[in-house]
Amino acid sequence: MYIYLKNFYLIFASIIACCLLSSCQFITNGGSDDPVADNSGEEQHIEPQVTNTVVADDELIVATVNTVPIFEDRYEREVLRYETALQKSELSTAKIDTYSIDVLEQLIMSELIIQTAHEQGITVTNRQLEEAYADSVSARGGQTGFEQWLDENIYTEVEFQAYLEEQLFATKVRELVLNDVGTHAEQVNARHIVVATREQAEDLRSKIISGADFATIASLHSLDRSTSMNGGDLGWFPRGLLTMLALEAEAFSLDPGQLGDIVETEIGFHIIQTIDRNLERELTPNTAIVVRRTTLDRWLADLRSQAVIEKFIQ
Repeated sequence: MYIYLKNFYLIFASIIACCLLSSCQFITNGGSDDPVADNSGEEQHIEPQVTNTVVADDELIVATVNTVPIFEDRYEREVLRYETALQKSELSTAKIDTYSIDVLEQLIMSELIIQTAHEQGITVTNRQLEEAYADSVSARGGQTGFEQWLDENIYTEVEFQAYLEEQLFATKVRELVLNDVGTHAEQVNARHIVVATREQAEDLRSKIISGADFATIASLHSLDRSTSMNGGDLGWFPRGLLTMLALEAEAFSLDPGQLGDIVETEIGFHIIQTIDRNLERELTPNTAIVVRRTTLDRWLADLRSQAVIEKFIQ
């Protein structure tokens, strides 16, 4: 059933962990770039800086996200960072050019996530920032290796500190979004046959209703070679696992043993039958990963659809 599973990218790895740079300022002491605790000895909490800003004539912006600007210098800095990384990967110039668009979209999503953190009252402590910074230095073999890495990846100390801060905010937002995603979910076990025309689908469906064996017809006629040899079996799956939402919706609308109506998708016409249903079936490890990614994917899509976004570059 691999052609039906969603090919999810690592949402928070690609959108957040790789490019979370914002105007949020890292708390410093006496001009030092090193994160420190408050002088009172109490743990300070930092909230995302989400403010409506009047843009000066000399501060060009490339987009606004709910009236919050994304400035051109930040965008160009991030594009340069991406271009450098992609050139190291020996990708084509054409491929690199497409990333300027991706960078802006990622910056927009990053800003939306920071705004969500602000709205939800999410905070990051100095201690958490210190630990993240120390882990980064240690991962690169110490301060010398870390500074070399900063230089190679076009980060200033302040930029990297802001990046760490936003990663922590993003992680906490992700945890909030996934808080209700458990290890069990309603699942159905279904099988299907996909053919090129509605007429053929109707003919085969009539034969099944008249007593023909579903599995045999699937093996002889289904265009989905990944499932046809198993009688069209899609296995067990929860909501959100199939790329073809109409097919999934039909499967969940049926009682066990019931044959569904013909479903049209971009690859053909489907005959689907739900074999069994379990309201609290344990998710397999791989399915659990996909469900979590699906949840994040849909949350991000909803977040963006509700935002007021203006772009000023092509």
